[in-house]
Amino acid sequence: MSVHTNDAPVTSEPAAFPRRTGLRLMRWAVNLWLVFHILAIIIAPASVEPSSDLVRSAWTLFQPYLQVLYLNHGYHYFAPEPSESTLLSFVAERDDGSVVSGRIPNFGIKPRLLYHRHFMLTEHMNIAPAELQKKWHASYAQHLCREYGATRVSLTRYSHYLPTMEMVRNGVRLNDPASYEEQPLGVFRCGEY
Repeated sequence: MSVHTNDAPVTSEPAAFPRRTGLRLMRWAVNLWLVFHILAIIIAPASVEPSSDLVRSAWTLFQPYLQVLYLNHGYHYFAPEPSESTLLSFVAERDDGSVVSGRIPNFGIKPRLLYHRHFMLTEHMNIAPAELQKKWHASYAQHLCREYGATRVSLTRYSHYLPTMEMVRNGVRLNDPASYEEQPLGVFRCGEY
């Protein structure tokens, strides 16, 4: 009986590490969440009128998620057709006869975030309920009274309308005086409200 041995080195393939099921499920969950999140971000601005029934239906699915994460911003404010902007002009008269005039928001306000805050304050004048508008205006006047040491403040609202495409093609500038509509809000005596 003879035994034959092979002197060749024995090689074996490395054992493959079995994939852990938990890791695979985690990858799938993260991928599905990313797809859902990206779709939600796309649907939010697409659902603003005018939009299709399909997009509006998708919005009802994504709306709760977007609201919880506070991602349901007012895209309609910027597009597709932004409305007019609201500016507030004031003239504050002091006891000594001096006058301070200005506009809210003022382009000179720094930092830019503060300018944006002032802009949003004037924009909210448009959405205040009709029964509260006079009180809203009086609160602006009282603030200006304190700010400038005035005895009387007059307020004027300016609505700035965007030019139409035809006006832009004809060379009308964005700050053309004809694009502003003036509406006096009244004269307010300081300390009366």
